[in-house]
Amino acid sequence: MKNKYISKIITRSFEKFPEIPIKNSLRKFLAFNILVPKSIQNLSPLKGYELHRKLKNGDIVVDAGAFTGDYTVFAAKKVGKEGRVIAFEPDEKNRKILEKNLKYENLNNVTIIPRGLWGKNTTLKFQSSEGLHSTFNSKKAESTIKVVKLDDELKKLRIDKLDVLKMDIEGAEIEAIKGSIVTLKKFHPFVIIASYHEVNGKETSIFLENFLKKIGFKVISDFPNHKTTYAWKTNKG
Repeated sequence: MKNKYISKIITRSFEKFPEIPIKNSLRKFLAFNILVPKSIQNLSPLKGYELHRKLKNGDIVVDAGAFTGDYTVFAAKKVGKEGRVIAFEPDEKNRKILEKNLKYENLNNVTIIPRGLWGKNTTLKFQSSEGLHSTFNSKKAESTIKVVKLDDELKKLRIDKLDVLKMDIEGAEIEAIKGSIVTLKKFHPFVIIASYHEVNGKETSIFLENFLKKIGFKVISDFPNHKTTYAWKTNKG
């Protein structure tokens, strides 16, 4: 109980720290440096995203819910010049910081898509919570944004392979995965989705596990501090 309380304090304090470039370096340090206690490392979503499949040079990655670039920057560095990151971020405030962070890191292998992912191409009400935990269809929505099917967007970009599909989109993953069915069946990416969010009183991990199993993926949900659903094809033939 004491460790859980300390973990919450650390997490909340870190979120209040301004989103400046050095924060992404600090995120990486806290997640992977051997000098950092494992209890602290395991608070980091980055650690969870690498838990069952590490990014490799040349990977093509989708980062849905790019926020200000914590995973985008991390992934862009790992996949190198031969790889590519396609970052979906509908929140304008987040996007501006993301662009600054990429410029600061001199990363040119990232394509930013100023839209959210959904099960169809449409517009939705949107609530930006000062950059953190932005949500679709909120009762306090202050604007509307465009959302798209991943299948359609990757077709427009003429993507011919996808190695990793990461999502952290505050409950929108249920609709977004429905708009990714062609992508999943065609490219068989390794799937990493933050799935601790609740929709209609149920964790989204329940829907995701069932959905992905039905289309032939092996699926597990893991990493308790930032519950994540992982899925992959054991046979890509």
